Amino acid sequence: MMGITIFKNNRTFIFYINFLTLPNVRSLHHLITTVYKIITCMDTKQLILEKTLKLMIEKENSLISIREISAATGIATGGIYHYFSNKEEIYGELIERYVINYIKFNMDKLRQINGNAKEKIHDVLVEIFKQKEIGIGIESIDDEIDYRAILSVLTSKGFVYENTLVSVQSVLKELGELFTEIINEGQKNMEIRKDFSAEDIAESLIIMYWGIQYKWEMYMFDDMISVFEDIFNLEWEKIRFRE
Repeated sequence: MMGITIFKNNRTFIFYINFLTLPNVRSLHHLITTVYKIITCMDTKQLILEKTLKLMIEKENSLISIREISAATGIATGGIYHYFSNKEEIYGELIERYVINYIKFNMDKLRQINGNAKEKIHDVLVEIFKQKEIGIGIESIDDEIDYRAILSVLTSKGFVYENTLVSVQSVLKELGELFTEIINEGQKNMEIRKDFSAEDIAESLIIMYWGIQYKWEMYMFDDMISVFEDIFNLEWEKIRFRE
C-alpha cells in the first residue's frame, strides 16, 4: 500500500493504492497518469453540474437544454453525454448534491455541543441554522449565491425525487432523537418540566425549527438566527421546570 498526493486547481488529492489489486498498472508513471485521469473526470463532471446549476439560477427555472449546458461549459454535447446519459441524470445528481446533502445535518458536530439543557437546545438550533444558511459549497462559481436561489430552482424537482422524502424523514428522526436525549437529561436534572413527555417537547422544538427555516426560504428575511433568538426565551419558558 502506498500513498500518492496530486495537486490540482489548488486542491490536494491523496490516493492510497494497493498494487496487488491493480495488476494492469505497469509503472509508477502509469499509475499517476491513471489517477490524474480519474481526477480530471471528477472535475469535468462537477463542472457540468455546477454550470448547469448556475444556468438554472440565472434563468430562474430548471428548463435547461443540453445545448445551453454545452455553451456554458465549453464541452461538446457529445462530451456531456459521455458523463450523463440524459438531463434527468444531471438533475438527479444536482438534487443529490444540493438538496439531499442540504437536508442533512452535521450530527457529529451537534452531538459535541455541551452545556445544561437550555444551552444545548439553544446551541444545537443555532448550529443548525448556521449550517442551513451556508448551504453546500459550489467551487466553480465565484459569485456569492444566496442558497435559497438554489433551493428555489431545484425544489420542484427535488420533491418528486425518490430520495428526498426518505432523507427528510431520516434527518428529522435523528434530530428528534438528539432532542429527546437532551430533554430526558434535562428532566432528570430538574431543568425541564416532566408533565410533558420528552418526545412531545422534542417534536415542538422541531416544529419551531421547521417553521423558522420555512419562513426564511419563502419570505427571504435576512437570517434565521436573529428570528430564533427573538423567540427562544419565550419557547424555553413553556418547557422549563416548575416547582
